[in-house]
Parts: sequence; structure tokens; C-alpha cells
Amino acid sequence: MVSYILRFGAVVLAVLPVWFLIRRPWKRKLPREWALGAFVLFAAALLALALEGEYGMPTQMADRAILRIRTGEGVNLVPFRTILRFIRHFDVDLFGVNIVGNIVMFIPWGFGLVLLWKKNRKPGVMLAFSLGLTLFIEICQLFIGRSVDVDDLILNFAGSCLGAGLYFLLKRRWPGIEQFAE
Repeated sequence: MVSYILRFGAVVLAVLPVWFLIRRPWKRKLPREWALGAFVLFAAALLALALEGEYGMPTQMADRAILRIRTGEGVNLVPFRTILRFIRHFDVDLFGVNIVGNIVMFIPWGFGLVLLWKKNRKPGVMLAFSLGLTLFIEICQLFIGRSVDVDDLILNFAGSCLGAGLYFLLKRRWPGIEQFAE
């Protein structure tokens, strides 16, 4: 878990100067600009970690994906199979990274989607963006030799929904949170 956090931080630090050069948030002096920056840094780090894998020529990657689909190698399409395996053969570290980590890593995604853009507060839109990102990641992982698991989709989606729910809970207690929306 520590290595994921360190790599996440490294990506954030690498992207931060680019964000500053492009947006220059200190000139805008808007709370939303700083929240948007945090969201962009988070999304960049999330994608960088989720899309680590073996890259090659596009034809090789496509051939590998087709072979993996045919053989089922590293592909789980049975819902809750992996989750139940981690529960049955409980190991704190593995459970933390694979179950808790998959949920927690997507809480900021769901929270940021509804915090920063009012149009994303409609349940259908928020659910589509939440499912869309995690589906995009799982499909990409098929091509780069990473595990593809419907349970990751379920856990990431749940994390996103928890993040959106957290926003709505905070909004009740802190109406000033609306200042971040566009």
C-alpha cells in the first residue's frame, strides 16, 4: 500500500508544474480553481497508476487482448468471485490494497464530479461518469497485460458513488460548498 501512495505522490508532483503553467490558479483566486487543480492532479495520478503495464506496438497489444479474451488469462467476468476469495483467504495487506484500495481510490472521483460541476449532480450523469471511467480503465488493462476483473469495476463504481454521497452529506452541513461548482 505504501508503494502505491508513494507512486501516486510522485505523479502528483510531476503533473503539478504543468497544472501551474497551464491554469495559473493564483491569478484566478477562486476556491473552485484550487479544487479543480486537486481533482486534475488526482485523476492524473489515478490513471497513471491504473494504466501501468506492458506497452508495445498497437497490433501486438490488440493480439494480446484477443488472446486473453479467448483464453480467459487474467480476466474475471464472474461478479464477486475475487471479492469473496479475498474475504475467504483474508490477508490484511492484500485485502487493503485490492478491496479497500479499489473503493477508496475512487471516492475523490465521485466527490469531485459532483462538487465541481452542477450538471453531474443528476444521478444518471454521475453514474455514467463513474461507470465510464472504471470501464475505460478495465478495458485498457486488457491491452496492457493487467488483470481485468468485474469486481474491480464493482468496487471502483461503489467508491465513486460513496464519493458523490459524501458530497451530498457535506452539502447539508456546509452550504458554502456550492462555491466550488460551475
